[in-house]
Amino acid sequence: MVKSRFMLPFMLFFWVGCSSNKSLSLDSCGKDGIFCYKNINFGKSRGRLYEKGIIDGCTTGEGRFTKDYSLSSTSQDYFDGWMLGRSKCKQILPNEGTLQEEENSRKRAEYEIRKLKMEQMQSEIEEESLLDTILKSSESADDIEY
Repeated sequence: MVKSRFMLPFMLFFWVGCSSNKSLSLDSCGKDGIFCYKNINFGKSRGRLYEKGIIDGCTTGEGRFTKDYSLSSTSQDYFDGWMLGRSKCKQILPNEGTLQEEENSRKRAEYEIRKLKMEQMQSEIEEESLLDTILKSSESADDIEY
């Protein structure tokens, strides 16, 4: 009897605290720039890149690695959103935090950077080739007598 008198107020306090906390979180979604994703309130949005970072980070936290490395290295908003999304949506993954997981992440980042550099070099080569063609055609046009 004594235990039930003690437990009832405790359980009521716990239930009210949890339910009111969740409703405050979800009621504020979409209002005054508050960003929510998968029923998680991420607070005030800092823009489209921040929200994209949260979504990618959340996907990663759920076990499917998703990250835009070019945005991560150029946009602080994307990077911050990704870190926040990953931490709030994180599940315990089998190799999370292991040296192998870190090595795989580093290799993916290096691959993406190399790929971007190769695309940039290819674009520069194509531009130079086009410029050479234009210059050669203008030189041959000077040789024509009218």
